[in-house]
Amino acid sequence: MEKNKEKGKINFFHITHSRFLVKNESRRPDLNQRSVDLQSATINMSLFNLKNNNRGGIMTYFDENSQLEQDFRRYLRGTRRMKETSAIGVMRRLPKGWMEWPIERLEEYYFKVLDDSNLTSISKRHIYYSIKHLCDFKGVKWDYKPPKYHLRRRQSVEPEQIFALLDSITDPRHMALILTHIYTGFRPGEIVNLKIQDVDFDKSEIVVKDTKTYHDRIIPLHKKPAMAIRRYLSTRKDNNPYLFYSKMEDGPLTTHGYRTLLKRLCIKAGIKPFTPYNLRHFFGTQFIENGGDVMILKEILGHSNIMTTASVYVHSNPRMIRKGYEKACPEF
Repeated sequence: MEKNKEKGKINFFHITHSRFLVKNESRRPDLNQRSVDLQSATINMSLFNLKNNNRGGIMTYFDENSQLEQDFRRYLRGTRRMKETSAIGVMRRLPKGWMEWPIERLEEYYFKVLDDSNLTSISKRHIYYSIKHLCDFKGVKWDYKPPKYHLRRRQSVEPEQIFALLDSITDPRHMALILTHIYTGFRPGEIVNLKIQDVDFDKSEIVVKDTKTYHDRIIPLHKKPAMAIRRYLSTRKDNNPYLFYSKMEDGPLTTHGYRTLLKRLCIKAGIKPFTPYNLRHFFGTQFIENGGDVMILKEILGHSNIMTTASVYVHSNPRMIRKGYEKACPEF
């Protein structure tokens, strides 16, 4: 009797922080209603998993055994020309079981995403483009416009913080890494992949390869990082080709490892931690403040569009805005 009673009890998902809760029922529900409830529960579970994924959880919806998902991945890599990490990111932002969903269900999921106050505006925009790529792959029309997003101001690094950071560094490797970064403005992925052969001390140049824009570029090497690199290389007794190699692995320093290292150095210096990308932004800001040409800065930073350089390092520079305001503000 107890067994039959338990058999008749239907258990559904219980989604925390959701408006669509499906509770346990002691009687068998109507089949049509059950289908609707299960669909709502699946969509809300997808949102729940998406939030966990955005918080850093390991949640992937990529099924290596699915031929359709493999084809979609190849479409993103081959047709949309995405990197592997970008393609996987697109697939992770889609709900579980997305490949079999009809357009109506994707639309329902998308509007629930738009109404979800726990998702940031940039996350909603990423999800929009993930669904759009999927619809393009399936040949389905997706007429909705991308949602607006809040553009946050980057955390600025002050010169006093850089001085404090440099004063606290004693390791020649760390000093060469930080000085090279603040005098070149490389992307974090570019500086950790530099090889010793990329540095030309005679010409005082560094050749940057494998860039985000797929264009090699030559950057002038200032005498201070050049001296720091020479001093660092004189302490090495290995044959590793990478300039800043990982001490834990036989390869280059990873961007994650660099981020962790920089955080540790900031804490040691007694300053608020910042990221390697903040050092790139610091270089660009100081270059413009010192009267540098925005077109030259574009080439140094490797931007493909001059508007990126102008908007980030000129129009959004608080100190330059303050200087311009104090210079041109009318007085009465």
